[in-house]
Amino acid sequence: MNPCIGHDILPAPCILLPGRLMLYRTVINRLLIKPSLGIVLLLLCWATSVTADTRPTRHIMVSMRPIALLVQELTQGLPVQVTTLLPQGATPHDYALKPSDLRAMMEADLVVWLGEAGEPYLEGVVARTGAQIAWSALPGLVQLPPRPALHEDHQGGHDHHHVDSQQGHHHSTTFDLHFWFSVDNAVTLADAVEQALLARDPKLKNALAQNKAALVQRLQQQRDQSRLLLAQAAGPFMLSHDAYYYLEQDLGIQSEGAISLDPEIKPGVKHLMAIKERIEDHKVRCVISDPSVSNALLNKVDTQPPLVRLSIDPLAWDYQGNGFSEWLSSVYVKMVVCTTAG
Repeated sequence: MNPCIGHDILPAPCILLPGRLMLYRTVINRLLIKPSLGIVLLLLCWATSVTADTRPTRHIMVSMRPIALLVQELTQGLPVQVTTLLPQGATPHDYALKPSDLRAMMEADLVVWLGEAGEPYLEGVVARTGAQIAWSALPGLVQLPPRPALHEDHQGGHDHHHVDSQQGHHHSTTFDLHFWFSVDNAVTLADAVEQALLARDPKLKNALAQNKAALVQRLQQQRDQSRLLLAQAAGPFMLSHDAYYYLEQDLGIQSEGAISLDPEIKPGVKHLMAIKERIEDHKVRCVISDPSVSNALLNKVDTQPPLVRLSIDPLAWDYQGNGFSEWLSSVYVKMVVCTTAG
């Protein structure tokens, strides 16, 4: 028997014929080449993943959740991390900054806040950060003036009613601070954030442009559709807190009044009596409530049969998603339901 036949590994003394030598060389070459190709492919995949993972992530610190929802939708799919300063349930009226908040703001690539008028407690800190956007200071921002507790009638048949110390207080500012409910104002902020990000990473230009175009289209379409629907069916409704003036303007409707103009000020007896009288005279059947106004206060102006109560949180804490347009759409739905409750 030939000792060189039937072995996977040839014994040293074996002498290979030319044909068998070529065969073994081919086998050896394949064994060497295949692992090399595999290693090369693995290295390429590893290099690609490392490149993707090490792209610079832009950190944006925002002061409140509606801003976070807008920035998240604008930067969807991009290397951008959005952090919200206010924790769940907190409001700009009562929040105290922690040392960790200060560090996060100082380390952020961009800070987006309402501005001095809406968040004066942040003014000193923001002044020490790098890039920042004060939404209320942006050119072209729609600013609606404060309005009285009892709103002027839709047909202009009633004058403003002046009742107790709540009249015209509205956080002691020259314009209504709930301006994030305006679609035009949302687009204004999206433009500013887009430009701020492009200044740091021009490669984001195409992706940001596509995201913003889609965002603007969604916002404008759902506003226009809701406005058309409400033009045909809207009835009288009341507010627990006057936080929706911009929303009403966008939708072409107007509430009968607000039980509270400022959550920090308890409404007086005369004011509550005037509100209840308006509810009864104008046959109001629904009230938009929010977490800043207690059910006990709503009970003081309730009627028989009881008013329908639909809750909208101006700070969006009742919304579980991640998109500004979707949140605003859910708000529109509640407004439609409330105004057609009668």
